[in-house]
Amino acid sequence: MSHPIRSEQEEYFEQLCLNVDAGETHEQEAIEYFESQMESDDFDAAQWLDIALYHAPDVARGIIDFVAEEDRARSDIAAVIAENLDIAYGDDDCERFAATLRFALANGVAVDLDMVLDGCQRALDDLDTWASDDTKEPLVRLHETLLELQAER
Repeated sequence: MSHPIRSEQEEYFEQLCLNVDAGETHEQEAIEYFESQMESDDFDAAQWLDIALYHAPDVARGIIDFVAEEDRARSDIAAVIAENLDIAYGDDDCERFAATLRFALANGVAVDLDMVLDGCQRALDDLDTWASDDTKEPLVRLHETLLELQAER
């Protein structure tokens, strides 16, 4: 994630989310851990939401109602996705990012679509010199989806 200093609890939550994504842990375990940490002094709901949005959308769906509007407004999920599109550009990745962004927008999470579009374009530019059209196709579809989402706003 984009925040360099993280608590052990935040790192544990990220690992839980990764395990949920891998099918090794039920999302309820991560949701309950999120709830148990909400009163901690170093708890930042926006950062934890970004972790869930990026790694385990099922967890994000389970915690979104616990995240205050002002914390949703501080989300950095657009930057997180944009920064990772150069390494995560397969069909599954791009479909998941599109679904995540739709969910985020529908639930009042701040999403800078221009930032994600820029990241998508950078990734396409990087692939342009060596990748086949089939390899680039998921990013092209994501780019089109982002433009559609932008037009809807």
